[in-house]
Amino acid sequence: MEPDLQHKHENRYFLLAKILLLFVLLTGISEIQAQRGKLSGVITDAQTGEKLPGVAVRIDGTNLGGISDIDGNYFILNIPAGKYTVTSSFVGYAKYIVSNVEINIDRTTELDVKLKQSTFEMDEVVVIAEKPKVIKDQTSSSSTIDEEQISAAPIEGLRGILDLTAGFQKNEKGTYSVRGSGSYEVNYQINGVEQINSATTSPGSFGVEKSNNSWKYDVNPIGVQQMQLISGGFSAEYGNAQAGVVKVVLKEGSPRLSGEVRVEYRPPGQYHFGKYIYDESTYEWQKWGQLNNWMAYKDSSFFLQDLGITSPSRYKWLYDKVQNGTATADEINTWNNVLSQEINWAYNTWIYNHKPGDDNPLGVYDYRERAYTRVMFGFGGPLGKDPNKLKFFLSGEYKKNPTRLPTSEKDQVYQNYILNMTYQPFTSHKLKLMLGYQNYQGGIWSGSEDIRWAGLAFSPPSNSYKYYVLIDPVRTEQTVTQSLNYIYTLDATSYFEATLTHMSEKYELPYEYLTSYSQERDRLDSLGDRQGNLLKAGSWWETQYFRAPDAFSTLYYQDTRTEYYAASLDFTSQINTGNLIKTGLRLYYWDLFNNGVNSRFKANALVATTGVAEYYTAKPYNIAFYIQDKMEYEGMIANIGVRAEAYNFGADVPVDPFNIVYVGTEGPESGNLNTEKSKTYFMLLPRIGLSFPIGENTAFRLQYGHFTSMPTFSQALSNRGNKGIVGHGNANLEPKKTIQYEFGLQQVIDEDNRIDVALYYNDRVTQIGLLRYAAYTGTVLNSPSAYTSDNTPLFNYTTFSNNAFGATLGFEISLEKINAKNWMYRFTYSISQTTEGNYGPQVIYPTASAAAESRDYTGEFLSGNDRTHNFRALLQYNWGTGEGPELFGINILENSSLSFTYSVQSGIPFTYRTSFDLKDVVNNRRYPLESMFDLNFMKHVVLEGGYRIVVGLRVMNLFENKWLTPVSNNDLIDWVDYGTTIDQPGTDPTRISYISSFYKAYRNVPRQVYFTVGFGF
Repeated sequence: MEPDLQHKHENRYFLLAKILLLFVLLTGISEIQAQRGKLSGVITDAQTGEKLPGVAVRIDGTNLGGISDIDGNYFILNIPAGKYTVTSSFVGYAKYIVSNVEINIDRTTELDVKLKQSTFEMDEVVVIAEKPKVIKDQTSSSSTIDEEQISAAPIEGLRGILDLTAGFQKNEKGTYSVRGSGSYEVNYQINGVEQINSATTSPGSFGVEKSNNSWKYDVNPIGVQQMQLISGGFSAEYGNAQAGVVKVVLKEGSPRLSGEVRVEYRPPGQYHFGKYIYDESTYEWQKWGQLNNWMAYKDSSFFLQDLGITSPSRYKWLYDKVQNGTATADEINTWNNVLSQEINWAYNTWIYNHKPGDDNPLGVYDYRERAYTRVMFGFGGPLGKDPNKLKFFLSGEYKKNPTRLPTSEKDQVYQNYILNMTYQPFTSHKLKLMLGYQNYQGGIWSGSEDIRWAGLAFSPPSNSYKYYVLIDPVRTEQTVTQSLNYIYTLDATSYFEATLTHMSEKYELPYEYLTSYSQERDRLDSLGDRQGNLLKAGSWWETQYFRAPDAFSTLYYQDTRTEYYAASLDFTSQINTGNLIKTGLRLYYWDLFNNGVNSRFKANALVATTGVAEYYTAKPYNIAFYIQDKMEYEGMIANIGVRAEAYNFGADVPVDPFNIVYVGTEGPESGNLNTEKSKTYFMLLPRIGLSFPIGENTAFRLQYGHFTSMPTFSQALSNRGNKGIVGHGNANLEPKKTIQYEFGLQQVIDEDNRIDVALYYNDRVTQIGLLRYAAYTGTVLNSPSAYTSDNTPLFNYTTFSNNAFGATLGFEISLEKINAKNWMYRFTYSISQTTEGNYGPQVIYPTASAAAESRDYTGEFLSGNDRTHNFRALLQYNWGTGEGPELFGINILENSSLSFTYSVQSGIPFTYRTSFDLKDVVNNRRYPLESMFDLNFMKHVVLEGGYRIVVGLRVMNLFENKWLTPVSNNDLIDWVDYGTTIDQPGTDPTRISYISSFYKAYRNVPRQVYFTVGFGF
């Protein structure tokens, strides 16, 4: 190396060290990740092949550019993901203009340029870029989806893109996993800001997730520039995830004002399989829906007792005389009139309580009458005279989606609004501000596409509350985000980036008094309160099947507030043509508050026992440092890095887990008040990814890495008390860890098609499972599990422990069209097996326990979430201007796209034992295959002046495929042995599943048809 050049590099490293040291001393907290790529190539003379130095390469519409060096090499760093036009110019040569150059997140796009000599400065050579045959720097499994593919695909939101990738799986509650991982193991970023959900469980439930926790993933597709899904290993830059990374890049605004607004509509209808829930042919309506059926019970003493007319305060004297034959004719006539009046009153009130309507006091309504509506917009452009100095893009969405089943909220309302502003006063300085607002109104047991978590939860096996809809509260979640990003370009080879982020989360479940309640219990009866709203308890409520009104308020209350702060500093330097060094520091901080009550509201439920309560505050933090080198050489590209990470939950931990203080008034009175601070855990995570391109058509890859994630806040901090400790989180949980191995191959099979093959193994250790403590202050609702030597009873409570493990071995293959002209397709298939297990004691006893030694156990079995076979297909056809069939001289399909998706996957496994000898058999059978076919048609009608009209039709589950809902107990026996589903009477037409939950036989959504109209400019 020449002395001057070496001196420059030494100064650069010294500057880097000072920057990092200054950041450690001065910054607070951070988080944003790179959402940009790199352009590089070689510039030569088209005739002689001579490499040309000094050629100017410019990315049109930006302030980005570069100059080729003495060997003709050039590179441009820090390019926002998207498609660009690139212009190369040099004295004595014609301009070389390449359009449609695609820059992908964290990728290097190669663009070699051959300049033609010309004596005229105005000469131009214009070409359209083609995608590379193989992605040379792909060192793990990933895919990139651009805005055109997102717009054309038959999806509702960005979560639909995840469903198109075989490595991603969605569980029944709507939470995603990757390659067999657990929930919440995906680092999901929107413009570099991680979408973290700090409240994942229902109040006071200790580990029971609420539905639709992935709602934040669905940002407005109109505002999305590009999306990248990584299902294999990822670089050291990304952390707090064991399984995958999803990066969403939002639009920044173009040099001219442009935008679009769309309205989407789905007609009202029944969006579950089977009969209408409130159909009058159902059991309860057939039994109680006709007055003559009520009259048939007039001689039943139990029925009359339920009515209350035989009570001593009412008509017992008259009833007794009629029964013993001493009543006069007038008294008998009076009794018959009383019976008729009372039964008519009860029948009419029963109808009022059971018939759907806007005035139904229990919230019963006809959910089939509500339409889906959605409004999306996105527009942006320059602010000021210079189109590249100050730009903005504002996108927003308002969606009202009726719940599939009756719920207290009726409609799930989702809103998201994001403003991106980019200010570049000088070439070397760039500021980007992102302001975001997300709001979701729904239910804790509704919102998923799975019928079990779409409302009316837990039935079967519990009785249904379809006639007591208002018992569940309405959930509101809100997130407000501010992120400021600053990029300073030192020179053409180096820049650093600093980001500050603040996110405020609010999650509320307000309690409400139910109909006919204030501070006093109120029930309708014909004697004392003929104006009441609710029919009193009685046989007509069929409580073995349906829940009768019995609560004075909604069952849950929660107030969760989180202030999240993050800060980051990154330094990137292309130290030579073959090495791109990147290093950075991340700081995260949460300020958590949670107060919740389960079962019913009571203001002092934490210190009494009417309800199950939890309360916690904590201030967790996470800090990480990484360094990585992307080495790009002719026959090898390597991503080598290491990440150092540490976290602490910032909580007080009881020093004696067998004697935790319980503050309630109706439980144990003992307890050790002493606590200690939670532990800090440190991780060192090496990551290596290698790609070996062989020519233009083949590339091998190898990937190895260690990946960890923090336990969820609920696992660390949740607590539940009811007459003692029911459950207590563990703030000293170790990080969950996965060691990933992958071997992959890209191979071009012809000019337009490429296959990608991956063989992977994910070894998951220190995962989190349940553990029980036999404690002095455990809940007395349990029977004593043991006694101490002085016969003091011990009661179990539940906590979390790093006593679980798992593994996934899999093979994936994909076929993709490289350069999409009219046709574009991507087919992916995976075969895998996921196992999981636990080890160690099931119950831990104190030393003074008189119980037998706790038994260690180890068990590994097929995971209940295993999906052995997965196939996903995306097929699109696009007609450009002047293309497509003609009708009366008009190309009716020009500027249109038709898109299809097809998915099929193995059903989930279940356990079915035919004899006691099989007691250790787990998940030995499977539910049937699940498949789905969707389509989307979009047409742009181009008008003069650059305006356009957008019309579209989207059909989901076109062929009405049905996915069987998993069942248990006798329902499982009926299905396995007799093929009887819960919507069929079978051998026992009185079973609860058939009477109250017949509509849950199939878990997926039937055919849905959406209509779209929009306007763009």
